[in-house]
Amino acid sequence: MTIPRLKKHPSHSSSLPQNLRGIFAGSGTLLNHPEMGPHLLSLAHKSKSKSKSISTAVDPSSITLLYLGTPSYDLPDKRLAQTSWYVERGCRVISLDVVETAPATAYMQECVEGADIILVSGGNTSFAMRRWRRLGLDGMMREAVARRGVVMAGGSAGAIW
Repeated sequence: MTIPRLKKHPSHSSSLPQNLRGIFAGSGTLLNHPEMGPHLLSLAHKSKSKSKSISTAVDPSSITLLYLGTPSYDLPDKRLAQTSWYVERGCRVISLDVVETAPATAYMQECVEGADIILVSGGNTSFAMRRWRRLGLDGMMREAVARRGVVMAGGSAGAIW
């Protein structure tokens, strides 16, 4: 029996960026855990400072976290469960909701370009990927990771975008 090969989506790159940094968990709420959050902030700080070592003195107010709740249909309770730890520490958290309406391309680009961390919720991976491709958001995220070293994070579906 021959197993058919999946066609690669034209927007997918054949290789990962060398500077890919991220934390990917089995559940999105793990990224909001007091043991995990500092590691994510340290990765973002390291990416911003271009330092070779992870600093323990991270100023959370200098970090912008972009939350994409598309896989969980932009539900507010999911957003709160996954971002509250970062808000409480002073991080700037931006939620880019794209499920019900399509924000202007320039606005989406501004959100992605301003992010140090992109945190993707768990949920329906297939729905999120189709929506992001339709809006061009998938390419914006890949470009941010490849060009600026934006840190990616996600749980469950958010870990496999």
